[in-house]
Amino acid sequence: MTNLIQRTLAALILIPVFLALVHWGGVVGLFLPAIAIGLLAQGEFYRMFPDIWKRFSSRVALLAGALIIAALGLMARGRLSPDTLLSLFFMLLILLLALSVLSGDEQDRTGGFPLILTGVVYIPTGVGMVLLLRGLPGGEGFVIYLLGLTWIVDILGYVAGKSFGRRKLSPALSPKKTWEGALAGVAGGLFWGLSVHRYFLPAISMQETVFMSLLISGWGQVGDLCESAFKRAAGIKDSGSIIPGHGGVLDRIDSLLFNSVALYAILALFEGYSSRVWL
Repeated sequence: MTNLIQRTLAALILIPVFLALVHWGGVVGLFLPAIAIGLLAQGEFYRMFPDIWKRFSSRVALLAGALIIAALGLMARGRLSPDTLLSLFFMLLILLLALSVLSGDEQDRTGGFPLILTGVVYIPTGVGMVLLLRGLPGGEGFVIYLLGLTWIVDILGYVAGKSFGRRKLSPALSPKKTWEGALAGVAGGLFWGLSVHRYFLPAISMQETVFMSLLISGWGQVGDLCESAFKRAAGIKDSGSIIPGHGGVLDRIDSLLFNSVALYAILALFEGYSSRVWL
């Protein structure tokens, strides 16, 4: 229960800060915190694998990740076109491939590139999508809905799994996660969506909110399992220790990275939302 108390206290401090930034700061207020969070999480990801972290290309990948988040933030403000963003993104990937080849030893010229690439695509994209969501019409509501759903699914999954979880969800990846906890999390996510629909998602129908909440509640837990797979491969328990009771930054945002992409995709593909371009 000590861990639960630590998690609760950390959440009571961090949640109001994030909500204040979302409400009063907008995209501009979230810009630097998003870059900082992305850098910390991406650095934790690379440090899981010492052979990757010692490469010069991993440091360049951190810079590339920060640039991607910054570019998505500028796009959210209408200061960067999608064509420019794509050009920047692919140029960075080619640069990282070249550096991975040049910085690798003779026996392993390209072996580190898949993990370097994963760190650049996986983390900055998920963090940057939060900025894109905030820049949409009604973006404050979308981001608060997203954060609330992610936190509730995580909390209920943890509490239910610890209290009455019996059947393992994926023993090979995360022995402590259970089906009971996962289903409790999905139920909590659905309840959250239905509760806040009127306030944060007024332009989305109730039926679409139900579908969206169920999908994202489950999808975020896949993100959690994916990070668990990386930690299992690296032979570590947590990605870091910066947040009491939660581990590292990546441990805290692993579900959010998947959820933010899913929510933006749903809004873009099925609801007709898109970022503004004021160039």
